[in-house]
Amino acid sequence: MRLFIAALTAAGALCAVPAFALAQPTTPAASPAPSASPASSPSPSPSPSPTPRAWAASGFAAASYNASSLGPGTAGFSFANGGASRVFDTISRQPMLNAINVQLVKNGTFSGKIELTAGTNANVIASYPYANNPNPLQTAFDVTQAYAGYSSGLFSLIAGKFETLAGAEVIEDPANVNISRSILFGYAVPFTHTGARLTYAPNSLISLIAGVNNGWDNLKGAGGPRTAELGAAYNGSVISVTAQGYMGMERYSNSMWSATGDSPAGHRSLIDVVGTYHTTPKLTLVGNFDSGRQTAVPLVDSTGTFIGGPLGTATWNGVAGYAEYQITAKLSAALRGETFDDHGGYRTGYDQQWGETTLTLAYAPSAPVVFRLEGRSDHSNHLVWADQTGALRGNMQSLAAQVLVKF
Repeated sequence: MRLFIAALTAAGALCAVPAFALAQPTTPAASPAPSASPASSPSPSPSPSPTPRAWAASGFAAASYNASSLGPGTAGFSFANGGASRVFDTISRQPMLNAINVQLVKNGTFSGKIELTAGTNANVIASYPYANNPNPLQTAFDVTQAYAGYSSGLFSLIAGKFETLAGAEVIEDPANVNISRSILFGYAVPFTHTGARLTYAPNSLISLIAGVNNGWDNLKGAGGPRTAELGAAYNGSVISVTAQGYMGMERYSNSMWSATGDSPAGHRSLIDVVGTYHTTPKLTLVGNFDSGRQTAVPLVDSTGTFIGGPLGTATWNGVAGYAEYQITAKLSAALRGETFDDHGGYRTGYDQQWGETTLTLAYAPSAPVVFRLEGRSDHSNHLVWADQTGALRGNMQSLAAQVLVKF
């Protein structure tokens, strides 16, 4: 609680309601048009673009209170079989210090980044072998990103631990328009990779990316096979589109990953597409599509019961849509709707079709601080949640409040 109070009273700083951030390259700012001048006078020389500082430090703090209709405590956001349901929403009706995040970036030909996260979010995003802190009430620590880079001409290379290309949402709270994370963010795509990523940018609009890494949220390969990464992005000022794919061998459970690397593994693939359309200066629309597949995994039915027989092939796919509207300079609203099909139950623990609708209001009284309120409704085509009385339910509702401070 002391940490939570500290996060609320600490800094006076977080940017005004942030524009929607993707896990892909951002659009560079357009150069201003030169001013017209009389023919008899020479045109003034354009102002040089500001040079990025060699070193830049930043960070944020996020604290929230979330109340689920299922009941209080960790069971408030859990599936009936005890597995976690919502991504970062692990405790109901109790204050949470979600994250204290600090980042140090080195710019230039030789570049790099270190990003550290402390708080309950770190329990979720930590890579194997440090993932899944058994106590969600305990504040954890995670090295979210740590990589070195080198740029030469049209090419840039980074190596280390870095965030995934996939998805319309990112790990950092201020860069998203909703308090809660989407189903796709938690179940369709990875969080981070450890490996190397090469980017070719022939101009400011196009980026082509290729890489190899240890797979999904694996800090070390333990002698196992690697995962290939491919991506392409068009970064227009009005419309931007990114497409990325991952393919490689993945063990179906990191808890079964032995030091000798002989745990069961199958081929995993993912295709992810994100499109953004800035319809007006105030309205932004975003769409996200994911389709994944994994072989050699245990399959479950709609009750979460393992299906007998040999290991099989599981597939998952989902679609999410976002609309963010800037009502005034300080007030904005964001609406998200999505659906996720988990065929074989490998990703969620149930063979189900899970959907949700979320409405978030954000108010920035000053540039550094944002207050958010959110209402969300989750629904499944099967009874996958249990309320505090033990009754099975196919839906869950929640209300949340969040304070964000950026420094």
